[in-house]
Amino acid sequence: MDSLKKRNLFLAVTLLLVVVIVAVSAVILARGPRDSSVELIQNNGDGTLDVNDLNDGRMTIPYYDIAGNSYELDAFKTGANGTIVYEGGDSSVGINVNYKDGDIDWAQVKESGVDFAMIRVGWRGQKNGNIVLDSKFEENIAGATEAGLQVGVYFYSKAINAQEAEEEATFVLEQIRLYSVTYPVGIYWEYSTNEDGSMNQSARTIQCNGDQVTDVIEAFCNKVKQSGRTPCYYASKTMAYDTLDLGRLSGFDLWYAECHAQPSFYYDFKMWQYTEEGNVPGISQNCLLYTSTSPRDKRQSRM
Repeated sequence: MDSLKKRNLFLAVTLLLVVVIVAVSAVILARGPRDSSVELIQNNGDGTLDVNDLNDGRMTIPYYDIAGNSYELDAFKTGANGTIVYEGGDSSVGINVNYKDGDIDWAQVKESGVDFAMIRVGWRGQKNGNIVLDSKFEENIAGATEAGLQVGVYFYSKAINAQEAEEEATFVLEQIRLYSVTYPVGIYWEYSTNEDGSMNQSARTIQCNGDQVTDVIEAFCNKVKQSGRTPCYYASKTMAYDTLDLGRLSGFDLWYAECHAQPSFYYDFKMWQYTEEGNVPGISQNCLLYTSTSPRDKRQSRM
């Protein structure tokens, strides 16, 4: 009798699973293939949106009336060498370099298919706040330019107010004055963390809230824009949604960082950093890889 009950229970559970699988499959077929990395579920009417994020599932994010992500999901393609290109519009392959990458064979980098380089100009100390020139900056920008790459630059910021951000921008603009910089001039700001990922309580940036960080980025980008150059700012998904006021930064290009095969961010971005472990001929160290993208038919905010 016990054996019969177990058999019947097994059959009932199996039948239930089959029904669930069939139902889920029917829903998927009915809605068709996913065409966006972040799908809107609803506007909550309180300054937030509920979305279905390709890489992180259901999320509640801040709502801004700014340009949205209009990239075609299936247009991101991974090549044999691990680089990702966007086939739905203009797309370029890029790298990020600083002194830690050592001596670079820029001709070999160019020959490998890299189109542009974001070169670090310098950084501000996380404790003493001093501005330091990257020891390989001049060598890297000269080598990349000679090899025929498009060149952008960035500063690794630990500014804690708008005045320091303007000081950083002035420093960068002076360093690149004699060079042809055809890609954006960027600010890379992030909180200092320990090896275990926790916040570094001794870093000068620990005191900054979201409004202050937005002030820093806005001041840097405005200074760059006033010089006639194109500014951009770095942000991960967490930084963008949880810390920054994207509405105030909508006039500047976003350099978006997310290590996945496809980017999933609700709002517009111009440059996507998708790995920290890129293997590029001519560079002995692993480096950051980018896709610079420009999709066709940009839409405004989807709400």
